[in-house]
Amino acid sequence: MQGVVLFALYLIPAIYVLKSQTLNTFWPSVVDPIGLVLFETTTKYWTVAEKNTQLLGWSGAFLFNRLLWLGVGLLSLVATFTFFPMSAETLGSGYRGRRASRKRMVEEEDEIAIQSHQALHLPSVSRIFGGRASVAQLITLTRVRFLNIVREVAFWAIAFVMLVLAVLNGREAGHFRDTAVWPVTFLMVSVVADSASLFLYVIATLYAGELIWRERNVNFDQIHDSLPVPSWVNWLSQVLALAFIELVLLTVVMICGIAVQASSGYYHFELSLYAKELYIIAFPQFLSFILIAIFAQTVISNKFAAHAAVIGTVVLVPILYRYGIENRLYLFGEIAPYTYSDMNGYGHFVPAVAWSILYWLAFGGIVGLISLAFARHGTCLDWRSRWKAGRRNLRTLVAPIALCFLLFAGSGAWYFYNAHVLNRFRTAKDERRLQAEYERLYKKYERLPQPKIAAVAVAVDIFPENRSIGGHGSFLLVNRSPAPIADIHLTDFKESVTEVRFDRPFRTALNDQRHHYAIYTLEPPLGPGETTRLDFRMAYESHGFRDGNERDELASNGTFFDRDYFPGIGYSQDAELDDPIRRREEHLDPLEEMAPPGDPYYSNVNLFSPDADWVTYKTVVSTSPDQIAIAPGYLKREWTEGGRRYFEYDMGSTKIADFYSYSSARYQVKRDQWHDVKLEIFYHPGHEYNLDRMLDSARKGLDYFSRNFGPYQFQQFRVLEFPRYRGFAQSFPNTVPYSEGLGFIQRVEKPEDIDEIFYVTAHELAHQWWGHQLIGSKTQGSNMMSETLAQYSALMIMEKEYGPANIRKFLKHELDGYLSSRGGEQRHEPPLALVQREPYVWYNKGSLVMYALRDYIGEDRLNAALRGFLEKNRFAAGPYPDTLGFVAAMRAATPPEMQYLISDMFESITLFDNKAVSAVWSPAPNNQYQVDLTVSARKLKADGQGNETEVPVNDLIDIGVFSGAKGHEKELYLTKHRITTKEQKFTILVNEKPTRAGIDPYNKLIDRKPDDNWVDVK
Repeated sequence: MQGVVLFALYLIPAIYVLKSQTLNTFWPSVVDPIGLVLFETTTKYWTVAEKNTQLLGWSGAFLFNRLLWLGVGLLSLVATFTFFPMSAETLGSGYRGRRASRKRMVEEEDEIAIQSHQALHLPSVSRIFGGRASVAQLITLTRVRFLNIVREVAFWAIAFVMLVLAVLNGREAGHFRDTAVWPVTFLMVSVVADSASLFLYVIATLYAGELIWRERNVNFDQIHDSLPVPSWVNWLSQVLALAFIELVLLTVVMICGIAVQASSGYYHFELSLYAKELYIIAFPQFLSFILIAIFAQTVISNKFAAHAAVIGTVVLVPILYRYGIENRLYLFGEIAPYTYSDMNGYGHFVPAVAWSILYWLAFGGIVGLISLAFARHGTCLDWRSRWKAGRRNLRTLVAPIALCFLLFAGSGAWYFYNAHVLNRFRTAKDERRLQAEYERLYKKYERLPQPKIAAVAVAVDIFPENRSIGGHGSFLLVNRSPAPIADIHLTDFKESVTEVRFDRPFRTALNDQRHHYAIYTLEPPLGPGETTRLDFRMAYESHGFRDGNERDELASNGTFFDRDYFPGIGYSQDAELDDPIRRREEHLDPLEEMAPPGDPYYSNVNLFSPDADWVTYKTVVSTSPDQIAIAPGYLKREWTEGGRRYFEYDMGSTKIADFYSYSSARYQVKRDQWHDVKLEIFYHPGHEYNLDRMLDSARKGLDYFSRNFGPYQFQQFRVLEFPRYRGFAQSFPNTVPYSEGLGFIQRVEKPEDIDEIFYVTAHELAHQWWGHQLIGSKTQGSNMMSETLAQYSALMIMEKEYGPANIRKFLKHELDGYLSSRGGEQRHEPPLALVQREPYVWYNKGSLVMYALRDYIGEDRLNAALRGFLEKNRFAAGPYPDTLGFVAAMRAATPPEMQYLISDMFESITLFDNKAVSAVWSPAPNNQYQVDLTVSARKLKADGQGNETEVPVNDLIDIGVFSGAKGHEKELYLTKHRITTKEQKFTILVNEKPTRAGIDPYNKLIDRKPDDNWVDVK
């Protein structure tokens, strides 16, 4: 018990440090007694090669930590030896003395009692046995056992740790990169409940054992067993005592959540949501667990072995998941996964959650009643005697056991029918097997010439009330290859295409429904330059509920799906397994690299929609009458017909990428204008916190991007909120769906906070240039030209809005994200210009590289180069641009003395180990101060596994001197100097008394030890 408390006390600061994403981890690492934080932070920036070959070194935080805790351990040994002597005689004499003293006190009290001759008058009582007596006994025993638990110091210690952790996690809930969020109830209740759940399970496990064994532990069992108390009263009082304990703690957890909200200035508490989450969903799960724990303590004749068995049932669940057993009917206590959304409440998750809760509660009832039948009584505790007594007792429990069994079997059968009959059930392993089969069967068609989609015209019907969609449409296909195309290959990974027809004779050569692949032979073949029309019907109907893996894109309020529900042309690389371990398990060869820039075939295939170039687009979408349906394009008309609401959208003559979406929800709309561009935000009522900042970001982004990169191609820009079942924002033509959990609840509290919603809105807007005007070929590096340039563009307007200091804070997190992600690389890290499937390279490293390049060559020069590259390749339709051309454009804009930057930043993995060694100031003439600064610099090149090779340094690097306290420095001197040796000295004159100095103080270069770039001036 004490061990649990101590470990929980340790977990509070450890989890807080790890979850808070703080970059200042030195002292938390030093004072970490177990080493969870220490190991995580010490190895955070280790590469794959270092993790495979390196041990923790005796330096830095690790050295201080070991010295501290070795010292604490030594002091503990000395204290133990001093205050607890190892001499048996000494310890025994003290014990015997205390025992003799207690014996004398008892004898004296007995002597006083014997000397008293006063007659005792016993009260007159009447013995009543019946229902009322049983109820009174139940109430009394429940109260006694409840009080026995709450009077224990260990219980309060566990409860206190639980509440502190719940409050701390509540305070940090939703925070990202030093950015706070509004503590909305759906976020708060999930965080505090998750924080408390481990401790509530611990309390149930420990005190189930204490209640079952308490009488035997104090040698009161025979007296207790002889009392006229029915067995069911004794058993039920144990269950109720633990249940009331859990209810009380859940209530306190709710109070903690409300207190966190109130302390943050948020008063919309939504008590009904707390009640649903804690009392209707969480409490039945704890009750099931209580019954299992009591059962284990009853049938196992050792309290601690029973504890191990109960803990084993919990530990076994993730192990079974790992081995492909994912059916929740087999996984003890696992209920259907769900997500609460302000837009939908518990929505379509309710049936699955309710039936799975009932299923496991009924199972708990069965084993609980069995534990009642086999409860220990008397002195004959061998299993033969208990079995005989238990069989007799079971006869009296047939009715309740039968009821629980019927509920268990009925709910399980209904759950199975929905999850396995109405819907197809596949485990993750099943999905991987299908992916592997798909690749083995059809990868041979990867480079087979296929027609391209040139025009899209579709009609979509959204049925939010039953989470279903349907529709029909046509693609105009054109053969842009030099040879006739006889076979057209279609994919249907969403299993939604119901019919396919062409406007010429055709036959079905293959219809592989298992792998969603079909081949249609045209008669005659499609000649070069010829066109054909592909007509199709699509539909997806939701039936019942699933055992997880619900289609998040379909919701009663907030449907959001994209063109993946329509036919895809040709083989899809995106369907391949990319995890090397999983590929080995499926006996696949190593993942094929993306084609290099300049590849003759893939230069004519675009990165985002390989089955199309640029398309014309029009659509009609219908939905329920109380919802607004939205698709990219301009709204041409809106009408109501047959109880349905229709919207017609058309892009007109503006061509777009074959990348579009459909949304439907009960929206409110906020509108604004930038010149002739209409700005609209479609949002859920109650989520008005950040609408003005979204619009401000859009206006400033349109102004900056248009001025620096070229005109915006549309006359509108829209942001659409969708449920937090998915947590991203995505840029479609002039339309950006945006998760309610990503930015709509963000809260900027202080001027120095990173405004994530301003940044993300600008990032997605920037994709209208980098991704919707410029699309790279499907070759290595092209993702960088979309995501990295959107990162850079957003950083520029962020800097103008919030200043360079705020951007430097942002970039520290980007550096942290890049360096820490390198250690989790499963294949190999590529240079930025050859990035393939590594988001941490094109996002995190890309931000650092482009911001540094801007600093070196200047914003105007860099933006001019980007604009020139975009103008040259705007709406290119094969060959598509690649990073060979992009790097050449950056090189042309870079002065000769800085050409090495292009190679370092884009063509190789370059790292630095810069360090400020020492800085001393002395008085100088004219009221100036002389600073003698010594710095060291090392430059390294790394391969894809993180193996580093030192190369000569000959680089321009910032040298700076500052005044002011750490974290609030004021620039006195900041100039780039050519660093040519590993250690160099600088003499600098400044006009104010200096306090800090450093080399590359703002971490513009990628340095694996960024904290040692500064030093205090002495």
